[in-house]
Amino acid sequence: MTQWSRLTLGRLLTRLALLALATVGVLALGVAVGVERVNWRSCMNADSVDRAIVVGARLSRVLLAAVVGAGLASSGVTFQALLRNPMADPYVLGVSAGAAVAATIAIQAGAGWAELLPLWSFVGALAAVALVYTVGCVRGRLVPVVALLAGVVFNAFSGGLIVALAFASRGQRTQEVMLWLVGSLTSPDWHQLAMLALWTGLGLVGLVMLAPRMNALALGEEGAHSVGVNVPATRRLLFLAGSLLTGAAVAVAGPIGFVGIVVPHALRLAFGPDHRLLVPASALGGALFLSLCDTIARLAFVPLGSEPAVGVVTALIGGPFFLVLLWRRRGTRLF
Repeated sequence: MTQWSRLTLGRLLTRLALLALATVGVLALGVAVGVERVNWRSCMNADSVDRAIVVGARLSRVLLAAVVGAGLASSGVTFQALLRNPMADPYVLGVSAGAAVAATIAIQAGAGWAELLPLWSFVGALAAVALVYTVGCVRGRLVPVVALLAGVVFNAFSGGLIVALAFASRGQRTQEVMLWLVGSLTSPDWHQLAMLALWTGLGLVGLVMLAPRMNALALGEEGAHSVGVNVPATRRLLFLAGSLLTGAAVAVAGPIGFVGIVVPHALRLAFGPDHRLLVPASALGGALFLSLCDTIARLAFVPLGSEPAVGVVTALIGGPFFLVLLWRRRGTRLF
């Protein structure tokens, strides 16, 4: 084992452990605090209202935020590696929008069952990726700036299409779709949560296995070929994994933005660019970040008697973060 490998193992055992502890702490905070006061002794009674609040409402919602955050942050790392661009993100690229369009159509058609809705979203995300990739290829080579611009345009088009579909439905469904479009978390049933965790877990396992190839892609196409990586096949697999993670998250929570930008950039400062560390760290960091944002959304506006969607909180954090990132990288080649 080389010195670099020993150093990487040490970072994996220490920094990932600390991040995991921090994530568990944030999840526990999300369960412990809330609008309703809880008698913790009565939670031991299976039929008590307090237990229903803590387990049925808070715990399920916190776990949902963790799974969705892990999927979005990991997919952000994936698309940044694919495009070799720090600004790439499933939300910015329009992948989330494609997943949202497919999920909206499935819901309107009455096919949005909990087991199959992530598959619909996956198909939509994959179609969006295919479109962005096709438009972004110039003379057979992927040009990141063209792909990003194509994603921005497709994002705007998809948003308008979803709104049109929402208003074409009946009154109550329109309100639900509009809230979902902003990116919101509610307390899911345990079966829905289990299905989301299954799809997200499959995507994360695929990314962990592909992490060494993601490192090779940082060398460019020629560099990756020189170390024995099949670039076209690797890109297809990464597109599949990133689309699966995005589709699963969007199917349940809607298109929540900026998680895939904020979390990977913050964690690169602690873990560096090695994707063998960055992928699992991003999954943990995404769970921590979105769970914390959801707790803020639940509590910050209590005096006003309202609760904004968690997508509003991530946008308020991610928007300025994105601008600061652009400012700090001015004068450098972004694309």
